Amino acid sequence: MANKTQILFGDIHNHNAYGYGIGSLERSIDIAQTYLDFFAFTGHSSWHDMVPMDGGREQHWLKGFEKLKDGWSDVENLIADATQDDQFSAFLGFEWHSSFFGDQCVVFPDDHQPIAYPDHIQKLREFCVDKNALMILYHLAYPSGHRGVNWAEFDECCTPVVEIFSEHGNTESDRGPYTFFNHSMGGRGTSQTVKAALEQGQKFGFVASSDSHNRFPGAYGEGLLAVHSENLDRGSIIKAINNRHTYALTGDRILVDFHVNGVLMGRTIKAGKEVELT
Repeated sequence: MANKTQILFGDIHNHNAYGYGIGSLERSIDIAQTYLDFFAFTGHSSWHDMVPMDGGREQHWLKGFEKLKDGWSDVENLIADATQDDQFSAFLGFEWHSSFFGDQCVVFPDDHQPIAYPDHIQKLREFCVDKNALMILYHLAYPSGHRGVNWAEFDECCTPVVEIFSEHGNTESDRGPYTFFNHSMGGRGTSQTVKAALEQGQKFGFVASSDSHNRFPGAYGEGLLAVHSENLDRGSIIKAINNRHTYALTGDRILVDFHVNGVLMGRTIKAGKEVELT
């Protein structure tokens, strides 16, 4: 008999002035505690294979990376103090950019963790395995070589879920609603979409988060994550995400409770020719 779960709502990918966004982390935490069950702050950390931009735009990003590095101890303390037992869970994280491998969010299960600055996705993956951290791909459908996902490098070992929707738009297919329009790096590429990866046999669950750059996690219409979790604590939430007991929302808090042969959505099962759907 499966353990009883509750549906929790959160945002595990968002930004503020600790990076190249705007607004304070204190305000992000206040907003998250007001509207959400959990959130992770994922400050902009690095971009090892950045391509120089016209007009020196890269300086904007580089200054943001320095802000997070310089303020990391403050970030650690603020996130550690934000969790409220049985009411709200806060997670520490950072965002790793890569033109070639695609962008990733790292979300730690524990407080007071270091930022990693690897120059290869395998090194980042090894870091996440060592820290039991989540490593979540986002804005997947941007073109290859322009921070879109590199499905050839995909490994589910610490990436049980991918971000299918955010303020960037919808990466499910190249014809779905919510086309890319914000922070756009070239629109959606068919081979980069979730649909293409599933057709290749890749296995992952789905989340959505805002990717807000103005200190507003959980902003309506920018992406929301729902988790079937046994309890409202960090360990239970991370366990649920690792088991892919998740679904992605664009805004409204729709309740989804779907089982196959008594097993909650997200798990891998063996089944015969007939299955029971609940």
